[in-house]
Amino acid sequence: MSEFGPHQFSVVSKRTPFVDGPSKVSGRARYIADLDIQGAVWGKILRSPYPHADIVSIDTSAAEALPGVHGVITYRDAPQRSIEGGDEAGASDDPVYVLESRVRHVGDEVAAVAADTEEIAEAALDLIRIEWRQLPAVFDPEQALQPDAPQVRARGNLAGGEPILLERGDVAAGFAAAELVVEETYTTPFTSAIPLEPRGCIAAWEGDRLTVWKSGRNVYGDRQSLATVFGLPLNKIRVMTPVVGGSFGNKDESRLQFITALLAKKAGRPVKLCYSLSEELRAGRWRHPSKITVKMGVTRAGDITAIDATCIMNTGPYVPGTNVCRRSAHGLTYLYTCPNVKFTGYVVYTNTPVAGSYRALGAPQGHFALESQIDLVAEKLGIDPLAFRLRNHVPLAGQPGPAHKPSGRPIPPQPIAGGIPFSSNGLGECLAEGGAVVDWQPHPAGPTRRRDADGRLRGTGVAACIYQTGQAPSSAIVRVEADGTAEVLMGTLDVGQGSSTVLTIMAAETLGLPLHKVVGYFADAETTPFSHGTVGSTTTFSSGIAVQEAAGDAKRQLLNLGADALEAPIEALDIKDGVIFATEAPNRRISVVDALRRKLPRQIVGRAATSPGSDRYIINAFAAHFAEVSVDPDTGEVRVLRYVAAHDCGQPINVMAVEGQIEGGVMQGLGFALTEQLGVDPADGTPTSANLDTFKVPAQPDMPPMDVLLVDSHDAVGPFGAKAVGEVPVAPVAAAIANAVYDATGVRIRDLPVTAEKVLRGLQELRR
Repeated sequence: MSEFGPHQFSVVSKRTPFVDGPSKVSGRARYIADLDIQGAVWGKILRSPYPHADIVSIDTSAAEALPGVHGVITYRDAPQRSIEGGDEAGASDDPVYVLESRVRHVGDEVAAVAADTEEIAEAALDLIRIEWRQLPAVFDPEQALQPDAPQVRARGNLAGGEPILLERGDVAAGFAAAELVVEETYTTPFTSAIPLEPRGCIAAWEGDRLTVWKSGRNVYGDRQSLATVFGLPLNKIRVMTPVVGGSFGNKDESRLQFITALLAKKAGRPVKLCYSLSEELRAGRWRHPSKITVKMGVTRAGDITAIDATCIMNTGPYVPGTNVCRRSAHGLTYLYTCPNVKFTGYVVYTNTPVAGSYRALGAPQGHFALESQIDLVAEKLGIDPLAFRLRNHVPLAGQPGPAHKPSGRPIPPQPIAGGIPFSSNGLGECLAEGGAVVDWQPHPAGPTRRRDADGRLRGTGVAACIYQTGQAPSSAIVRVEADGTAEVLMGTLDVGQGSSTVLTIMAAETLGLPLHKVVGYFADAETTPFSHGTVGSTTTFSSGIAVQEAAGDAKRQLLNLGADALEAPIEALDIKDGVIFATEAPNRRISVVDALRRKLPRQIVGRAATSPGSDRYIINAFAAHFAEVSVDPDTGEVRVLRYVAAHDCGQPINVMAVEGQIEGGVMQGLGFALTEQLGVDPADGTPTSANLDTFKVPAQPDMPPMDVLLVDSHDAVGPFGAKAVGEVPVAPVAAAIANAVYDATGVRIRDLPVTAEKVLRGLQELRR
C-alpha cells in the first residue's frame, strides 16, 4: 500500500498528550488569579450569618471611609433584573437579583467591597453595620414541602410548582403482573466539587463597555446573562475564559460575575474577585442530596415488569435543580428493559447553601439507588447480580414500545418513550468484558463473605450505567494559512478535560494535516464563534461535529484547488500530511502550500454552524464498573483493592484523554461513595465543613489499581464515531462499591457515604 493510498485514522484514536500540558506543568499557564489587569483592585464579599433574614438597615459609611477602599455595593446598588435564566441545572421560578435585602442561607451574599489589597477589603467588610430581622428557616426538603413550612421563595418551596412526572406504559398493570415486588429507599448527602482552583472573576469597564475574565464554562451564556442584568447590547460585553483549574460543571450558577461587574462599576476601577478555598467549599455550589425510593416488580424468571421511583432533592434557595432531578431519572427509567415505568421528582427550596450542577448531575444519586436495588432484587430471586444485569439491560433496539417514526426533530438524549433505537450500545460488552477482567464469580445466593489470610472480608460488586451524550448548537471556523498551518476558532472552552486537544485532533484528521500544524483558539465571546457551554457531556459530540464540518468545508476548498492543479476530479483526491494527492495515483500530488499559492488571498476559511442530534436514534453512552473491596470486621474500615471500568464511549478521539477522564471520574466517585459529606447545623443552618480538614476528598494513595476497558464501539451519529465520556464514569462508582461491601459483609448501606461506622454498626447488628 502506498504511503498516500487508503488509510486509517492518522491522529484520531491515538494516545496524544494534551496540547496545553507543557504550559500547565511548567507553570506558564495563567489562571484568573495570575492575570494582572492594569489598575485592578481586590474585591471581597460580605456573607450572611443567618439562614433566613431581612436587612432592616445597612450602614457602609465606615467601610467607604477606610483608606484604600474604592467602592462598596449593597442591594441598593443592584440592578432590578433577575440573574437567573436557563442553565443546566434548570430554569428559574421567580426573580433572583445581584444582591437582595433578604438572605436565604448562611453564606448568602450581602455586600461587596473593592480595595487596594485583600487585607483592606477584609477590614472594610468588618466595618459594615447591619440590623437584621431573622425569619423562620427550613433545612429539610420534606419539611419544606409541608403546608406550614417557612416560605423560601415567593412562589413556594417546590421548584417549578409541581412534581416532575415521567411515565411509560402502565405501572399499575406492571405490578399486577409481577410475582415479586421490592421497595427500598436510598439517600445521598450534599457534597462539593472543590476544584483545585476556586472560582474567580475580573471585570473592567470602559465607559459603557464591559470586559469580563471568568473561570467558568460558557462565555456566550455569561455574556447573555450580563447583558440582561446590566441592560446592555451584546456587542458591549466581552467575556473571556483563561486557563481553568478544574470545573466539573460547578463554576457557574452563582452571583460572582454580576457582583464583580457591579463592584467594578461602583469603584471606577477593574476588580478581581477570587474565592478562598473555604468560600468555595461553603458558598460554592453543592451536589444535590437525594432521597430516592425505588419500587420494582419482577417475575420469578427474572424479567422486570414495573419500576416506580420517587426522588426528593434539596436544591437550597436559588438554583432550580429540575434538570438535575430529571438526570437522576435516566438510569431509573431507561437502563433496564421495562415496559412500565414511572418517575416522580420533587426539587425543593430550603435555607441550606445552594446546590447546582456538578459532574454527572443527578446520575450518581439515581444510579446508586437503582444499582443497589438491582442487586437486592437479584438476591431475592436467587440470580447472580451480573447475570441479572446481562439478562435485563436495555439493548440496541431500545425500550419496548411502538416503533419510532422519524419526524425530522432531534430525539432528546434522555427520552422516556419506548420504541426508539440507540445509535450504538455496547453495554452488554461492558458487562461481559469487565466481568471477565475482574474474574467475576457468580453468587446467586447472596453475599460471599470471603476472608483473606489476615481475616479481612473480601467482596466484589458491579454497577452499570447509562448517560446522555449532550447535544447543543455550536459553530466553528477553521482557517488554513499560506504556510500550511491551520487554526480552529471555537467559543467552547477546555475546563481541564482535554477538549482543546480533542478538537484540534478532529480538525487535523479532517484536513489531512499533521497535528503539530493545527492550533486552537477558544472561549472568547468577541473573537470566537458561538458555542454551547462546557456542560452535559456535550463538547466532544456537539463541538466535534461543528469542527469536523468546518474542517470539512476547508478541505473541500483545498481539494478544489488541488483538482485544478492536478487536473483531476475532486472525488478522486484526498489530503494526507499536508499533501493533496490522487487516491488511485498517489504520485500525482501537490502540497497544500503550493495549492494555496494558486489563489488570493492565500488562505482558506471553513465555517460550520450545527444543531447536532438525530431524529432516528438515542445517543447515549454506557459503562459497567466492578469494584473489589476488603473490610476490617473489627472496625468496619473499607479499602478498595481493585477497580475495573468498562466503557462504551464510541470511537475514542484521544485514548489518553478518555482513560484520564475515566480514572478521574472514578476518583471523584470514590469520594462520593466513601468519605465526602457536607451538611448544615440543624440549629442555625451553618455549614458543618469550612475546609478540607473536615471534608475528606480522595488523594492519590486512596486510588486503587484500575483497569480501563474501552469496548469496541463506533457510534452511527457522533464525529468519527465518538460519543460522551466526561461525566459517565462518576455515575456507577458508589453503587459498585456499596454492592462490593455487601458481598463482603452482608451489610447493605443505603445511605451514603459508606463509612466505617455504618459498616461496623451493620456488622454488629448481624451478629446479634
